[in-house]
Amino acid sequence: MDVYQLLKFNNAIKNHRIKFFGLWLLSVLNKRYLSIQLDPVLACNLRCKMCYFTDEDYVRKNMKGIFAPEKLDKIATSIFKNALKLQIGCGAEPTLFKHNTQLIQIAKNHQVPYISMVTNGNLLEKKDVSDFANAGLDEFILSMHGVTKETYEDLMDKGNYEKFHAVLQHISDQKITNPNLRLRINYTFNQDNFHELKTFFEVYNDYAIDIIQLRPIDKIGETTYNEFSLKKIETDYFETVHFLKNEAQKRGITLLYPESIYRNEKESLKVKTQNDSSYLIPYTYCYVSPKFFWKNDFDWENESFSDWKKRNKWNQSLLKNIFVSKQELYKENRNMLNYSVDLN
Repeated sequence: MDVYQLLKFNNAIKNHRIKFFGLWLLSVLNKRYLSIQLDPVLACNLRCKMCYFTDEDYVRKNMKGIFAPEKLDKIATSIFKNALKLQIGCGAEPTLFKHNTQLIQIAKNHQVPYISMVTNGNLLEKKDVSDFANAGLDEFILSMHGVTKETYEDLMDKGNYEKFHAVLQHISDQKITNPNLRLRINYTFNQDNFHELKTFFEVYNDYAIDIIQLRPIDKIGETTYNEFSLKKIETDYFETVHFLKNEAQKRGITLLYPESIYRNEKESLKVKTQNDSSYLIPYTYCYVSPKFFWKNDFDWENESFSDWKKRNKWNQSLLKNIFVSKQELYKENRNMLNYSVDLN
């Protein structure tokens, strides 16, 4: 299954009523449509300056916990039947969890179509890359905040630039053995690291990168880096994205990017675009961690998603949203499903 084709298909459908009709139909038929974002451990080895892990008080109060390996089967039994995608790692570093191979194998046994892992990569060894790929991982998503060593190690505090490059090489080599394995780069940009993107392919051209996502900085807590304005790069954004699109096309790389970075910063840091489908998140985006399980009343240890749906009249809610205005739906959205997808 190609999740990027699905993203492009989603972007092509502009009518929210059609989207909710599709979700309602999938739910009634008990099919797969959930995107599960699973943090198996709430910890991180780095202190990236744009991340809430630089807020010691927040980390002390909130970022603690780890799934016992014996709980993984219960999680899978509860929701994996309806999972279209499992992403291991979301708001923390998954490679601190020692049972990822087991987790990937469990997801594969439950026939989850697409399994990815989001990581800073600094703890990945060559054997990990091989073990995860052979267990059934479809995609490594590596986070980075700088093209050059200076910027990378400054913004990704405690990160090692040479180690990051070594991991990129390990994954590129592994793709020879597992040609369906994908390598994606998530580049979170701000006004200070954005212009480095012009030299991205000069530095990273030798690695087998399949997808690049450009992510504008967002306020996700009290962070060391606090320059959230993108005003200084608004005029340069289109030129740089056009350059990256051309370079990505030459290399057969898929590019995900906001069509613009204009936003009313007095009201919100959310980037508004024509293809924003963030109103779908409360119905498709299932976040799981040792401290939180998507919906507060979801007793995942004792009931399935199907049981929970019946108890909460979930299908009726999806059907009702067909007739709700998009403006009303936007009231509880997040800055996530608003990327253009250039497939190459």
